[in-house]
Amino acid sequence: MLFRMLFTGCLLLSCLNISAQGNVNPCGTPFHRQFDFWLGEWEVYHTQADTVVGYSRIKRILNGCVIEENWTGASGFMGKSFNTFNRMDSTWNQVWVDVSGVTYQFTGHFQDDVMDFYGSTQTPSGKTYFRLTFYHNPQAGTIRQVWNQSIDQENWATIFDGTYRRKKDK
Repeated sequence: MLFRMLFTGCLLLSCLNISAQGNVNPCGTPFHRQFDFWLGEWEVYHTQADTVVGYSRIKRILNGCVIEENWTGASGFMGKSFNTFNRMDSTWNQVWVDVSGVTYQFTGHFQDDVMDFYGSTQTPSGKTYFRLTFYHNPQAGTIRQVWNQSIDQENWATIFDGTYRRKKDK
C-alpha cells in the first residue's frame, strides 16, 4: 500500500512537472509574434507634413505575453497601450490609457502586414466608434498608424495619421 501511494504521488508530481513545462512559454506561439514588427524605439511623423509628432517605445513585458507601448507626444502628452493576443477567440486586444484619464479598448486581427483594431466608447452625446490600423511596410522599415472615428459607422474622420520610423542611434 505504501509503495502504491508513493508511486501514485511520484506519478502525479511528474505529470504536474510536464504540464508546467508545457506552459513555460504560453505566449511563444506564432500568433503572439504577429505584432512584433511594432517592437522598438520609434520617432513618429505626421504622415502628410513629415514633422515629428511624438516618440514611442514598444517592448514585450510579462514573459512576452504583453506588448507595452509608451507614447510621448511632441507636446509632452503621454499615454500607454497594452496589447495581448487572446488564444480563446484568436483576437488581438488593446487597452489605451493616457494622462487625460481616457481609456479606450480595441479588439482586432492581423492579416497581410496589417493590424486592424476596432472599438467604441460611450460619450455624453452618444456612442463613438474607432478604427485603429497599423500598416507595416517591411521594405521601408516603417509603420503607418491611422486612427479613425465615427458616430454612425458609415462616415469616418481621421483623428491621427502617423508614420513610425525607427529611432536612429546617436
